[in-house]
Amino acid sequence: MTVQLKNFKNDWARFVATHDSHLDIPPLIAHSWERCWPHISPYTWVALQKLSNDDLLSAQVLYFDFLSVARPILEDILQYTAGSDSAIIVVNHAGYVMDILGEIKIMSHLNRLGIGRGALLSEMEMGTNAFALAITERVPVQVRGYQHYRQQFHTIADAAAPIFDVTGKPLGALGIVNFEEGFTAHSLALAVSGSRAIEGLRQADQLLGEQNSHLARLNTILNTISEAILVWDRQGTLIQANPAAADMLKLSVDPLKGRQITENIRIPQFITNAVEQGRELTDVEANLAIGGQQVDCILSIRFVRNTDGIQAIVAILRKAKEIRQLIQRQIGTQALYTLQDFVGSSSEIQHIHRQVTLAAAARASVMIRGETGTGKNLLAQIIHRHSSHSEGPFIHFSSTSIPGEMVVRELLGSENGSSYISDSRPGKFELADGGTLFFQDVDALPLDAQSILLNMIDLGIVQRMNSSRPIPVDVRVIASSSQDLERLIERGSFRPDLYYRLSSFEIRLPPLRERIEDLPLLVNNILKRLPSTNYDSRTISPEAMAILTNYPWPGNLRELEAVIGRAASQLSSSEVIGPEHLPDLVRHPYRLKFEVSQLVSGTTLDEIEREAMLQSARTCNGNITKMTGALGISRTTLWRKLKQYRINIRDYRL
Repeated sequence: MTVQLKNFKNDWARFVATHDSHLDIPPLIAHSWERCWPHISPYTWVALQKLSNDDLLSAQVLYFDFLSVARPILEDILQYTAGSDSAIIVVNHAGYVMDILGEIKIMSHLNRLGIGRGALLSEMEMGTNAFALAITERVPVQVRGYQHYRQQFHTIADAAAPIFDVTGKPLGALGIVNFEEGFTAHSLALAVSGSRAIEGLRQADQLLGEQNSHLARLNTILNTISEAILVWDRQGTLIQANPAAADMLKLSVDPLKGRQITENIRIPQFITNAVEQGRELTDVEANLAIGGQQVDCILSIRFVRNTDGIQAIVAILRKAKEIRQLIQRQIGTQALYTLQDFVGSSSEIQHIHRQVTLAAAARASVMIRGETGTGKNLLAQIIHRHSSHSEGPFIHFSSTSIPGEMVVRELLGSENGSSYISDSRPGKFELADGGTLFFQDVDALPLDAQSILLNMIDLGIVQRMNSSRPIPVDVRVIASSSQDLERLIERGSFRPDLYYRLSSFEIRLPPLRERIEDLPLLVNNILKRLPSTNYDSRTISPEAMAILTNYPWPGNLRELEAVIGRAASQLSSSEVIGPEHLPDLVRHPYRLKFEVSQLVSGTTLDEIEREAMLQSARTCNGNITKMTGALGISRTTLWRKLKQYRINIRDYRL
């Protein structure tokens, strides 16, 4: 493109006259001339196709984001080229002029040539020109004078560079037009710089728009999340907070954005340490101080990171009360029984039904006493189900299944153990808030746990371990025991004041042997409750029922259910439970007999008790379950007695 003008004039004249394709001209120009030769008359003056005003306006609206970015660039280039008779033009991807700026002299000349807003500068319309080549060839191009295929445009020189979007799709081109004799080698460089500036600004605007769109979507998501969200940067400046956070913390968060989060919210030290160490936290219990109020919450910490490290800290908070209610719904579903599930027609059971109705209607504590297996757990659930606390949880606390040193922690819960680790967790009293806490084998509670239970009943307040913060709770207490509590009180192992508080309502369950008339009804009820099979018409023969009636049932209802369930599992189609389906122990019940002659003068109670243990071990072949049923004591008491009398149960097992 640096060949002398006279050579281009001669080459152009020779080509249009003879279609000589062996000319020494730039390849892009040569290829364009070849495309123009069959269709365009080089000497014919053409009125360039133009968009109507309405169509031009529609096109400009369609390209608004593109043109709004391009306009300032056009103005800068015009100012830079002032005095050089230049015009700066932007065309769209089809070649239509979308915008044009220039000095008066060149603008007048272009107007005479038909080049203005809305004019089509395509190759098929104008012939060879820089704008059409820049779009079709996707490279910067300069065309001057006789390089234009149409003679009409030999008086101008134009340089243009394509403009692409972020995907590489051509949007159009930016070009500079001068008089041919005023051609400057810098025009192409200016066109390239201008097109690149438009691409950069447009990409920046798009990225900003995308960021704003993402931010809007993020805000929408945050606003719809039920959990409270707080976001602050690594300098501690609050960046974002959703409406749920404002509701939980009782704060208007907008005025707090841009300020230090610690100015209004006191964050526990273990959370601050975790943030400093970059250590995430998941569902830890935290107590935030806002003003003079405390907010209990379940908190998780996550981090936004890049190559420079942590950029933001995200705290997800949920109300501790709501989480506990969720836990309560999960663990409280076991209380499903009603008074109709406590089967019996004997006078003893009818009396118990009346007691349960009275106890359920009251709010005082209830003590249920009776031998192992008489249905104390079932009765506790029934009382809860019919009480004013029935919508709350039913929490079962087995006093014998938890080591003594752990009982207090299980009941009270614990507060943060250190500045670095949160081991806060609620105790059984808090989990039972609004419902019932059932103490199975309450006699096994250590004395310090008995004191805690007494205080909770009296005051309705608990205090976690390692904490001075009182927590109010609304808990109905039901307790059960199979032991002689009066004797335990005499020995000093059970608090009398707790006994009196628990015994506001005392219900004693008779052993099965004392209400044997209920046995047929109980057996039929058990058969109905067994898992459904093809043998739903299961019955029991009179001979088998007679055997069951004569058995003393040391294990009470629990043993009866086990015996009937085992017998039913042996049935084949349409069979009836007969004596052959019953265990040997039931068909031939053992008796623990002591000859009077054995109780010689001077025999102590401990010696008698040890002999009973030995006979029970021999008769039951070391089976702990059978021994507890025969002796009428709990497993815990049995193990304690075996240890006391140094009896190794393994010696008696077959």
